[in-house]
Amino acid sequence: MPKQPGSCGSSRAWKIIVLSFIKCSIGAGSFGLPYALSKAGYATGAISIIIMGLISYKTMLLMVHSKTIILDNFLLIPSPPLLGGEEEQDSSRKSFQNLDRPLSKDIDGGRPQASFDFIHNRGLFIYSTLGEGAAGRKGKVISEFAVFILMIGITASYMIFIGSNFTSALNDLNLDDGGIGRFILIPVLPCLLSLLRTFDILAKVASLGIFCVVGALIIIFTFGPIESNGGFVDVFDLDAASMSELPGVLGVSAFLLAIHPAVMSMAEETDDEEELVSALGWGCFVVITVNTGLALFGYFLWGDEVNGYIFCNVNSHGLITAIKFLLCVELMCSLPLALRPPIEIAEKLFNIEGSDGTMGREMKKNVVRVTIVLLSYALTIGVPVFQDLLELVGGVCGGAVGFVIPPLCHARLLLICDDDLLGYNSRWEKSKAIALDFFLTGLGVIVMIWTMYGSLLKLMAPEDGAGDVC
Repeated sequence: MPKQPGSCGSSRAWKIIVLSFIKCSIGAGSFGLPYALSKAGYATGAISIIIMGLISYKTMLLMVHSKTIILDNFLLIPSPPLLGGEEEQDSSRKSFQNLDRPLSKDIDGGRPQASFDFIHNRGLFIYSTLGEGAAGRKGKVISEFAVFILMIGITASYMIFIGSNFTSALNDLNLDDGGIGRFILIPVLPCLLSLLRTFDILAKVASLGIFCVVGALIIIFTFGPIESNGGFVDVFDLDAASMSELPGVLGVSAFLLAIHPAVMSMAEETDDEEELVSALGWGCFVVITVNTGLALFGYFLWGDEVNGYIFCNVNSHGLITAIKFLLCVELMCSLPLALRPPIEIAEKLFNIEGSDGTMGREMKKNVVRVTIVLLSYALTIGVPVFQDLLELVGGVCGGAVGFVIPPLCHARLLLICDDDLLGYNSRWEKSKAIALDFFLTGLGVIVMIWTMYGSLLKLMAPEDGAGDVC
């Protein structure tokens, strides 16, 4: 369990970070964990979830340290004209070391401080800033591309979950949606919501989603044992391990833990790095505990007969139907929020970010937004099974964003920056940190390749209904 330092745990910022972490990591994907365990085995699956959670926590800490290194070693530039053209800016970043960096006007104890009056703008220091600080423009582009693909995949998984639950809820009421859920509700409504210029109201509704998830968990833990035949399955009748199906668990776990792009936003809640580390640690502890517990509970209760995401195993009744509808509303409001990063990246790419009030510019922005929604919808057609999409997006995209890029950027920063501002007491400590970074990077690459291989095999020979519609 993470150690709670000093006053950490009582501040408002600490609570916000922990709750944000939990909200991002416990949700629709969590309901697919019991099915993943039924394929990989309870021992292999549970251990994998825990290990993936701990590695994710470590890579988040590497991001926090990377941000500190960048603030101590680089002068972030709000616009290229400050140091000339963009080529000059990128060139300076790639070889930027302490002795050459521009100094600020403020001097604290004789030590030059980086000038970051504008760093408090939350839109400035984002996930791609880590890549830019480590490898210049190339690192920024790679980071943005990884986030773009990840969020498209997350949006597509939301679409499948919404369509499946909407159809299932109507079936509970003995109604036939006639394809409304999959072909009309999705993607028409997301297209319309993406055109909104502010998501304040949607964000408030989406923040209520944690109550929907808690309600769903309470129903599952309450009605599951009552409705199962004979209670829990004998552990000796269940598979403990199956390495051939392990990529599925790794992919789903990576999907749930790939919240690294949001860590930079969480970091803006506090200036105390110790408080941030504590909050991330406790958030990760809660997420690992809940997800592992849910996975084991569902598998021990329904055994190898566990069907798709866990809702499919509880008999339909009023509470389950209401939760399904509420989750559809919550995820529909979350869709535009998940689309925000790829929308901003695309608008920057086509140089149409911001607003100058012209009709043509606004029309281009609308076209970009709708195109991104349709791109996500196309992914649901190519990978229509919820569980398969979780594994593919989590293993490949989540693996890149959460388990490859952070340690790689951290290692790069340790190699290009002078030792005196890196926070290590000796060259040996720095060398061990670099070795660990490359080990984690290699591990992340293995997870990506393994889950991609497993997902492609499933797509070529799909299992009917695995995690799709109840």
